[in-house]
Amino acid sequence: MNNAGAITKSREFTKDGFERTFQSNHLGPFLLTSLLFPYLNRNGSRIINVSSCAHELARSVKTGKPGLDMENLNGELSYGADGWEAYGNTKLENILFTEELQRRADAAELTWLTVVALHPGVAGIDIWRDTYVARSNDTMSIQGMTSKLFYNKILSTEEGANTQVMLAAEREIVKGKYYDEYGRVKKLAPFAQDQTKARELWQVSESLSQCLFNVE
Repeated sequence: MNNAGAITKSREFTKDGFERTFQSNHLGPFLLTSLLFPYLNRNGSRIINVSSCAHELARSVKTGKPGLDMENLNGELSYGADGWEAYGNTKLENILFTEELQRRADAAELTWLTVVALHPGVAGIDIWRDTYVARSNDTMSIQGMTSKLFYNKILSTEEGANTQVMLAAEREIVKGKYYDEYGRVKKLAPFAQDQTKARELWQVSESLSQCLFNVE
């Protein structure tokens, strides 16, 4: 279950030299999955990648068209207001990684492996701490009132885990698909099924993480 993630208001870099959101949300899980892959149970294993409907924010910086901008993986060209553009890019990367890993597993006839991605729903997790709806003790302020209204409308942390738990426990799920917060397969736009971009992202991820991800 690749569920760790982050978003920062401004562009930051890790000690490895990568933009923090990119490394936390995609590159780290890619490397971790690669390192753990040889130890997965060959009698049946699942890899579950927590993505988000925020993948729809991903755009080419130059054209504005939806999709993953391979020239902007580290936010070199654009980072976006409060980091949401960068976050959306990584959530699309989660989906493309899921699809590419499943394709490679199928090509290698690894029938024991199932890879899926999901949107957990808008839940009251710590990701909102630096936004205008962050929790506030001042219930009479505009932010306090906005925050209260927001948290009354969204899912609890426990409810946000429902689809993840379902995908981990359900006997039969559809390989390589993207599920919504209700546990249903969600149809993706063509840009989120771009096999050329998925292969390119895989190759770049191998190069940046200095690992060879053998699917065998």
